[in-house]
Amino acid sequence: MEFSWKSENWADLYNLGVTKMNLLGLNYKTCNGTPGKKVWAILALCTVLTNPVFAQTTKKLWVDSVFQTLSVTEKIGQLFIVPVNAKDFEQAERTVKLIENYGIGGVVFTQGGPVGVAGLAETLRRKSKLPLFIGMNAEEGPGNVLDSTVVFPYTLMLGGIRNDSLIYAFGKEIARQLRLLGVNLNFAPTADLSTAFQTDDLIYHTFGEDKNNVSAKASAYMRGLTDGGVIAVVKHYPKYGLVVERFDKGVPVVTSGSINEDDLFVLERLIQSQCPAILTAYQHNPIFPERRKPFTPKNKVVSKALPMLYTADYLKKKTNFQGLFFSYIPDVKQVLNKYRPGDSELYALQAGNDVLLFPENIPATIRRIRKAVKRTPALSAQLDASVKKVLSLKYEFKHQPDLPAEKESLISQLNIPETNLLQHKLAINSVALVKNDNSLLPLANPDQLTVAALSIGERANQPFTEYLSKYVPIKTFSLQQPEDTTGLPDELKKFNVVIAGVFPYATQIENEYAQLLNKLNQSTNLVVCNFTSPSKIKLFDAAPAIFQVYSDEEFLRKLIPQAIFGARPVGGFMPVTISPAIPAGSGIELPPLRILQFGQPEEAGMSSRVLEKINGIAREAIDTKATPGCQVVVVRRGKVVFQQSYGWFTYDNQTAVTNQTIYDLASLTKVSATLQAIMFLHEKGIIDIYKKASVYLPEMQNSNKKDIIIKDILTHQAGLVPFEPWYPLTMKDTTLLSHYYSRAKSDKYPLQVAPNLYAAEHIKDSIWNWTLKSKLITKPNRTPYPFRYSDLSFIILHRLAEKMLNQPLDDFLRQNFYEPLGAYTLGYSPLQRFSPSEITPTEYDKIFRKSMIVGTVHDERAAMLGGNSGHAGLFGNALDLAKLGQMHLQLGTYGRYQYYKPETITLFTNKQFDTSRRGLGWDKPLLNDFASPTSWWASTKTYGHTGFTGTCLWIDPEFDLVYVFLSNRVYPDRNNKLISANIRSRIQDVIYQSIFEYCK
Repeated sequence: MEFSWKSENWADLYNLGVTKMNLLGLNYKTCNGTPGKKVWAILALCTVLTNPVFAQTTKKLWVDSVFQTLSVTEKIGQLFIVPVNAKDFEQAERTVKLIENYGIGGVVFTQGGPVGVAGLAETLRRKSKLPLFIGMNAEEGPGNVLDSTVVFPYTLMLGGIRNDSLIYAFGKEIARQLRLLGVNLNFAPTADLSTAFQTDDLIYHTFGEDKNNVSAKASAYMRGLTDGGVIAVVKHYPKYGLVVERFDKGVPVVTSGSINEDDLFVLERLIQSQCPAILTAYQHNPIFPERRKPFTPKNKVVSKALPMLYTADYLKKKTNFQGLFFSYIPDVKQVLNKYRPGDSELYALQAGNDVLLFPENIPATIRRIRKAVKRTPALSAQLDASVKKVLSLKYEFKHQPDLPAEKESLISQLNIPETNLLQHKLAINSVALVKNDNSLLPLANPDQLTVAALSIGERANQPFTEYLSKYVPIKTFSLQQPEDTTGLPDELKKFNVVIAGVFPYATQIENEYAQLLNKLNQSTNLVVCNFTSPSKIKLFDAAPAIFQVYSDEEFLRKLIPQAIFGARPVGGFMPVTISPAIPAGSGIELPPLRILQFGQPEEAGMSSRVLEKINGIAREAIDTKATPGCQVVVVRRGKVVFQQSYGWFTYDNQTAVTNQTIYDLASLTKVSATLQAIMFLHEKGIIDIYKKASVYLPEMQNSNKKDIIIKDILTHQAGLVPFEPWYPLTMKDTTLLSHYYSRAKSDKYPLQVAPNLYAAEHIKDSIWNWTLKSKLITKPNRTPYPFRYSDLSFIILHRLAEKMLNQPLDDFLRQNFYEPLGAYTLGYSPLQRFSPSEITPTEYDKIFRKSMIVGTVHDERAAMLGGNSGHAGLFGNALDLAKLGQMHLQLGTYGRYQYYKPETITLFTNKQFDTSRRGLGWDKPLLNDFASPTSWWASTKTYGHTGFTGTCLWIDPEFDLVYVFLSNRVYPDRNNKLISANIRSRIQDVIYQSIFEYCK
């Protein structure tokens, strides 16, 4: 037979299809003797006819061929979708029977775990001879229904996102997860306007009140679901606005009333965007015209039910919608009087709906509808049309689910890092800065701030305040009970900024906290972060800066502090009106400052799974007693992607290391303190590193060091000896000389050497004289000095810097670098600012200081100088050191400050000589050599330093990377296990591996 593919002869096409199946050895009725596979055999035919020209042809072929095999009972069954709880074995068994006996069209999972749902979905599919609708009310993701899965932000939060492409990505990600579970239908998106509801709970499940915004968001979400292979059932219509105008032969004629046309506006846009299905909703308010009697004693239908029941008929005529109408039968039952089983379902069907959700008595309902169909030809035709529409939609989404090969991997595949990343991205983009009077935010000058953090309805120490403290020192307060307000205003007004977080449990103290915030607004700069409903903003709308956050999820508590200080951009807007002063659409956009933010590894192009290997290496270091504890910070692309603390202060396991713990940085002082001053002086033209040091320190002219050049000092090629202990010169045998030391602090002995040990001021001159008199290493005449690492280099540079700056180095660094950076733990003499309980001990010194060293510098020579030296003496935590490293990585900028010109950074970090790997002050990798202080994968542009106490800082511009490791490996004595086990470089290896793994 000759056949034209443009033919309208469907019978010929059908026969051709059967012929092709026969040629393939397939019988469309039995499919090799297995009746349950006949549908999939026909689907196989469809894969043969793959040309797009044949798409409608093949779909109709499949629909018609399947339809012809169905009995009336099976046709009716195709319109039913029943609920199933994957944790309820008996209900699951009943559902299997409904599929086998009545051929129901689908199920909706109402509860369960991922593995249980996926397994049951697979079982149900096998039991059904037709494809099933397998649905879920996963408006905000499967986490709405299932355990062990991500819950995405509320729909209202999504309504405040400016970038609709994020909503599309959200819809597509939900589709990915649902297909992994075997689900192909989602009751989303919500197309309702928030103005249709009166309670916060319901408003949270809308995209807001603006019809254009709701249309855009709902369309993007729907397209994401559809492109991801999941059927979107748009909900709900109507809520308000339909009335029964008249009756035509006993059938109510429903029209749009004068209340609100916006609901239909949204729906029309979705229909134009190829909306496949609509869920009708129960009309909560009476809409029947007052002049007309309720309809009708004969049909016994309550007036309130009519708009919902006849929505399908209305929309078909109004919008020419050709998709499926879903009717929620429990809603119908609420507005009908006592009826026989099946009456509600029949009414819904007669009103033009196609799919009946959650019918209660399927056998009785089928009998009821079958009788009506038998005696009503029009209803019979309607039934046939609805079944074909159901089959047609099933055909379009006929693909098999994306079930993982191993069920054990299902949960991990549902919770891939990219899923959490999208969750966070959606949340932070939804946050709205509602007010920002006088451009108070971002708080970009940490050195000018005194900050109090007030938690309302929450304890003082929690993730919100923890992350605030990552940017500035804070003092925390809590308001949980009415009596907590006593004295609180007077305490808080001492600070020039108060950051208040309003949390859900604050509902019981609304009057108290509203009064408190209004008082604070008159005495300090107040920033309020509302982690609850937008409606609460009315209680404190006079505050100069207000964030609307919607939810108090832990990751949001961590994100908002970053927005406050400018680490993350702010771009959300209010999707609902709060007051005339804060209408829908309110939202101030703030670009990010270039300061550290905190994110997930995948956000910076790294594998979180690989980075977890750092945990094992750190535990190895602690278990083998290479160090009692340590801190690790990894920054990439300006994001702190890894910050962990391990172990204890000491091996007695009494005090755990935290991210706030302060370490002795040892020789990191050279690059993190002294070198910063030298770079500053050189950039300002105050010194010239190509000149002799004696030009600036005339006393050197009478020493063997009169000709050494500053550049050679910086590169450790000035001929200085590596080490001079000096403290033996201040002792006689094992006794400290009173000329130098005292056990009590006084004007004569102001320099703290150790707890209960102080040095005389004149010891500084003695050490400088000993430095000038120290020998130089020997070398052949007329040859440059070779590289020889020496602490004396930076003792000289410290002296030079303080003279040229005309102030103590620690004061200069604190005022010009550490405080503006927000690196408030960095500095000398930490006991002046922190308690010993916040600082790890280094070593028990049995020879010189004869005590445990805590809070004073480990290095003996630096200790003799009162802890303020050029080669050692700096303390701090890993995060603050990373801030300094990030400033260098950003070529001298951080936040709103320019600390150096880019060319200054480049000059000092470049390799200086072919015979040495060093930069100016900075250490660099030793390529292809096991003796390299870095990972072999570190680029040639990498620079940084290590410290004797077990520390390192490495900056790699090639990979946009900062790595910090801090430990007190010298406790209780100077063991070398950390070095011999290559702990620091092995962790650095993992960092690079995580980048390579992500890029695969």
